[in-house]
Amino acid sequence: MKLRLKLSACIIAVAVLPLIIFYIISSSSFASSLSNFQVSAMKSINADKSAFINEMLLNHTMNIKTFASDETIRNFAENRAENGETQNAEYAAELISQTVKKYDDITDMFIIDNDGIITAAFDRDDIGTRDPNADYFKEIAAKNNGISRFFTPKAAGEGYFFIVRRIYSHSNKQIAIVCEEITLSKIDSVLNMSGFSNYASILLIDSEGKYITSSFATPKTLESVAEYKEIGHQLQDAIPYYSENAASETITSSYGNYNVCGTAIDTAGWSLVCSYNKRTASSAMALDYSGMRMTVIVLVISAAGISVFISVQYTHPIRKIIRVISNLNHGETNVRLDLNSHDEFGEISTAFNNMFDNMFESEQRYKTVVSMMDNVIFEINLKTYKVYVSNNFNQKFSFRAKDDSVSESFLYKMKVHKDDAKRYNDDLAAIVSSGGEKWEGEYRLKNIYGDFSWIRIRGRKFYDRNKTPTKIIGMLVDIDREKKSAITLMQKANYDALTQLYNRATFTRTLDEEIKQSAARRSLDALMFIDLDDFKHFNDEFGHKCGDEVLKFVADTIKELTFDKGFGGRLGGDEFVMCLTRLKVIDDAGNIAADMIKILNEGFDSESTGNHFTVHCSIGIAFFKESGENSKDLIEAADTAMYKIKKSGKSNYTYAGGFTDKSTDIFDLPPI
Repeated sequence: MKLRLKLSACIIAVAVLPLIIFYIISSSSFASSLSNFQVSAMKSINADKSAFINEMLLNHTMNIKTFASDETIRNFAENRAENGETQNAEYAAELISQTVKKYDDITDMFIIDNDGIITAAFDRDDIGTRDPNADYFKEIAAKNNGISRFFTPKAAGEGYFFIVRRIYSHSNKQIAIVCEEITLSKIDSVLNMSGFSNYASILLIDSEGKYITSSFATPKTLESVAEYKEIGHQLQDAIPYYSENAASETITSSYGNYNVCGTAIDTAGWSLVCSYNKRTASSAMALDYSGMRMTVIVLVISAAGISVFISVQYTHPIRKIIRVISNLNHGETNVRLDLNSHDEFGEISTAFNNMFDNMFESEQRYKTVVSMMDNVIFEINLKTYKVYVSNNFNQKFSFRAKDDSVSESFLYKMKVHKDDAKRYNDDLAAIVSSGGEKWEGEYRLKNIYGDFSWIRIRGRKFYDRNKTPTKIIGMLVDIDREKKSAITLMQKANYDALTQLYNRATFTRTLDEEIKQSAARRSLDALMFIDLDDFKHFNDEFGHKCGDEVLKFVADTIKELTFDKGFGGRLGGDEFVMCLTRLKVIDDAGNIAADMIKILNEGFDSESTGNHFTVHCSIGIAFFKESGENSKDLIEAADTAMYKIKKSGKSNYTYAGGFTDKSTDIFDLPPI
């Protein structure tokens, strides 16, 4: 006989069938007597607890009504609403303090004006701030006697709710609302099922469908908790304020294994719902009968003895399979499963041995391929948090790990260039600690020679059949030569070869982008056009090498002046441009232009001639928006202003568009 049939026959004959018969007989005999008892008990529980809650809520609503009707409080709120005066503020604060201290379940109390600003409060630090729930308080004040929904506990505190009352002026106009914050602790103390706690539960449900129980920590929704999903929408049918029979004060229903009773809390629009598990209750009461208890004991002892016999007789092959698999996981690749039987275990033995052989061949193939590659291969085991790295890692990097754990591996310990470190750590965390699927990035890592080399890292996450991530396999590719070549080409394409400033194309492209950002942030920004005076003199008198030194001196000055204020460029020849950003006033641009002229006038020492030369320039200044909406218009405007200086004496600066008053604040822009 097959093992599957043996086990099935044994379990059905010895354990399962008697238990099923006993369950059917015991359930049918007690179900009828328990049903009426359950309904009666639930009605009694709900009646007592709902009466207590109603009385407590009425007490609080009368208290806040008296507060809102106080003549001095009305005068305080009216003066505050009409002319902003704080007359009677101390009285309001004292009355609030007395009210909070009078009731041990009131944790806070405050007055909010029509704009949502707190004008008086138990915690005086809150006065003058806007309450984030102000709009909700205005809405709830018009219904449910001003009683709100349940709120999530603050920090490690308890849940709470609010009672809100309107404050009217003497002309019967609403001018403010007063709010009491009340902890749910007192209500929670009455939600105790006493002797029914093992098979029944009681819930207090607010007007928005959130509830608390006697062991609550945070108000929850019914749909979010597994223990109530068995009842589902049927539980909502027993909530007076949710069901079609909303006018009823008490609703009792029976659904499957549950009896449910819902009682309305009229004062607040809340509902008190008791759910009773008939099956659990039946089992609990059945154990009160000694005969049945003895029967259960006999069955349990018999099942235990039979289970031991089955375990000894039939699970020895299973234990052997587990031991072989464990040895395989610990690296013993030559293990074999030897089960000489003619049932399913014999078939399992053959299948396992074939699988072991295929795994061994696959692993050898993988190691062979890795050893033949120039790239470094790594593997992260997400179950054991161990790291495997191919042997050629030591040929490229000087780092040596203390052990094979992830925390001590090159992934976390190897030196990364400071400019790439944050991006590297973010990318690593995204795939290891977060839900990232792949890792692709280029970083500078310290190589075996102590230098930083560009390395491309590619990694992919692998999953088992349950879609649980099991490992990450990746590759380190040396791209140092091609990366540095690309950087050199980019430098040549974007920068002037002599001065290392932006060339014309790069400067105009960057300037157009800066114009867009300036419009978005509404800042004061300017463009300076700089032309050297009599530059031809240097080339003609001292040679082109001296002329190049002059151009480099001007470029270095531009870099210094735009270090944290913008960027510079060379348009060609002796024409330079500077973009100045986030200026405070127009005069800031003039000051920088004056600094430029001053530094150039101080001159430099020429290495090619041994002479000291002074340099003069003419500068035109154009402001964004006022002088143009794009780089072409701005450059033309600044160029035109510069030529005015050329014609009127050189070695000075002026503004485009007639801006000559340098002390004037920024045009029509709002204050920065």
